[in-house]
Amino acid sequence: MARHANIATQSQASSIWGQTQSQPIENIIWGRLYGKNIKMNSIDLNADEFAAGRGETCNLMLTLDYLPEKILYRISKIHFTLKRENCDISKPVYIEDNSRNGTFINGERIGMNKTRILKNDDVISLCHPTNKAFVFKDLCPNEAQGLPKEITSTYYVSRKLGSGACGLVRLVFDIRSCEQFAMKMVKKNLLSESNAISRNKQLNSNDPEKVLNEANIMKSLSHPCVIKMHDIIDKPDSVYMVLEFMKGGDLLNRIITNRNLSEPISKLFFYQMCHAVKYLHDKGISHRDLKPDNVLLESSNEETLLKVSDFGLSKFVQNDSVMKTLCGTPLYVAPEVLQTGGRGAYTKKVDIWSLGVVLFTCLSGTLPFSDDFGTPASEQIKHGRFRFSHPTWKKVSQRATTLIKEMLIVDPKKRPTVDDVLKSSWLKDNEMLRKAKALMQLNTMDIDEEEENFLQPPKKRARR
Repeated sequence: MARHANIATQSQASSIWGQTQSQPIENIIWGRLYGKNIKMNSIDLNADEFAAGRGETCNLMLTLDYLPEKILYRISKIHFTLKRENCDISKPVYIEDNSRNGTFINGERIGMNKTRILKNDDVISLCHPTNKAFVFKDLCPNEAQGLPKEITSTYYVSRKLGSGACGLVRLVFDIRSCEQFAMKMVKKNLLSESNAISRNKQLNSNDPEKVLNEANIMKSLSHPCVIKMHDIIDKPDSVYMVLEFMKGGDLLNRIITNRNLSEPISKLFFYQMCHAVKYLHDKGISHRDLKPDNVLLESSNEETLLKVSDFGLSKFVQNDSVMKTLCGTPLYVAPEVLQTGGRGAYTKKVDIWSLGVVLFTCLSGTLPFSDDFGTPASEQIKHGRFRFSHPTWKKVSQRATTLIKEMLIVDPKKRPTVDDVLKSSWLKDNEMLRKAKALMQLNTMDIDEEEENFLQPPKKRARR
């Protein structure tokens, strides 16, 4: 039997960033407007656009039958418009203010020709906050049920993007800016009462002020290959991370879909990952959970920008839960983590090991360590036992396999740094660097310096 484990069968859960496509439903009543201080009962909303105003073309033509004269004369021909694309219930309802005299949501003015998202039970006022005319009822499933007020007051919670061992990811929209984000909801480790008591001192050390400071540091990070954290809400039982929305899904799905990635594409992706890790390491941050699930792609294009996600998650959960509870079987975890049961102090070299496993997976579509190989995967990792046995490796260059071997050395002191990896002979690829520069939009000098470091022949010393 061939000694290789397919990544699709080894994945412990569906990819948390897997893409799901919503299907529009025709002729569905997706919302309703109820009268409030206006002479009407209710109006069903079943078209993708609904306009209200004094104009004859409006779906709801406001007249003296509905409003007193002193208010009606200030109403515009089209006062406001409601939109739900294709009547798709997974998408938000937008309200556009078309009036100079103003449309208000819960007393807050939208602004002429501006748009915001309308939520269930929102009150629509016309011309003045006190002229409450309608209450909007969203007849679609409430995806925000049970979520903290800090989220529901700021974001519209939409469809599920994916799920896995780490929790759920949902598409959310900022209510006021209408900008899209991905919100990852991570359940904290549920410790038994006895364990909680024994660890009470350690948990108390994470005081709110310290946690807030760490969150602000994470939010301040800025690199083209590091996912931008827009917001983070830390609750006793869960952490809610509001992140950039990456339409291309995650690297795990890309590998599974293509069975494996070509060496040029693997190199382009790996180079970007290394730049992300270098940025984090330079900031004093170890990722500690690098794996294809946590690498997000900007688009479905073969050559695309990628961003590393979930950095610093260990700051917000119990130290020993990151590798075990949140991440399932630790197939990408460095041996020193397993040897200490996830409770040790680690260097940045844990990320180098994980990068080696990710690169192995990209190139072959298989995993270097697996319980299917006769011994527990954890034992294989601790001893650094792996092989290039899959037929795909016959097409992979020796420079690539050499780099993998260097990264998957058990002794972390002998492993290269991320700077060493970036200087490796495998990454001495002018064409790849040009593409990476275009995708990452880095300072031209950054790439040019790297090219000169290992692409230019050494200068001869002048004779004396």
